[in-house]
Amino acid sequence: MAIITLTRGSLSATYKLADALCSQNPDCTAVSREEIIKYAAKYGMEETGMAATGYMEVRPPQFWDRQAAQRRQYLIYFKASLMDFVLKDNIVYHGHLAQFQLADVPRVLRVRVDASLEFRVQALMGESNYTQAEARKHISEIDSRRKNWAKFLYNVDFNDTLNYDIILNMDKMSVDTMADIIFRAARSPEYSVDEEAKKTIRDVHLKSVILAHLARATRTKGMELMIECDADTGQVKARGLGPIVGSDTWEADIREVIMGVEGVKEVDVCY
Repeated sequence: MAIITLTRGSLSATYKLADALCSQNPDCTAVSREEIIKYAAKYGMEETGMAATGYMEVRPPQFWDRQAAQRRQYLIYFKASLMDFVLKDNIVYHGHLAQFQLADVPRVLRVRVDASLEFRVQALMGESNYTQAEARKHISEIDSRRKNWAKFLYNVDFNDTLNYDIILNMDKMSVDTMADIIFRAARSPEYSVDEEAKKTIRDVHLKSVILAHLARATRTKGMELMIECDADTGQVKARGLGPIVGSDTWEADIREVIMGVEGVKEVDVCY
């Protein structure tokens, strides 16, 4: 099993790179941010107002300063959807922020594909009708938005090299060469997903799905809860600050929503 995230800037080459990796390993599934967003409709992504294709490319994060609830829902629904794919084995995700969503998932190989500004300008001009000046402006705007969104959503620096395990330079490498490097790294002991890692992945998946159900249900939406779960036994613990009045109803609502999640067999709710 391999879990690979490919972070892109303005380059469309990550689509080709994901296809190349899946060609080398037919068991791999390539999935993009756009596909995750579409899939997340099952959890209620449309309710967040952030499901439109290319949304982050055209909206500054400041637009959501007063929309904390929607932002929180977006992160929860995206995480649950992404974990549905991770659980299936051998995923190659290509987008630009997924590795931050998978911070609690072990053995994730975090790859960034980059290139010089001139290379990116020429590549964009070849894919569009942009002039050189327009291409430079477009790339600058994308870089700025990606950096701002990473800070806004995850409080991380998009350009910090420590957020990546491998950084590949398209000026120097072909797509096939990059795929070879990534494939070899993914098969190393550091990134091979063993049984212990698989257990953690199952637990993280169940927790993410539970949080998605809680975030969408009318009676539990907006509740700040800590969830611990064991996917193998189906046991779940929910912790939160219950109300002084109506605590029995609060507890019953949480238990009912969580018990409705597939795989859950027992729920312990306390505050």
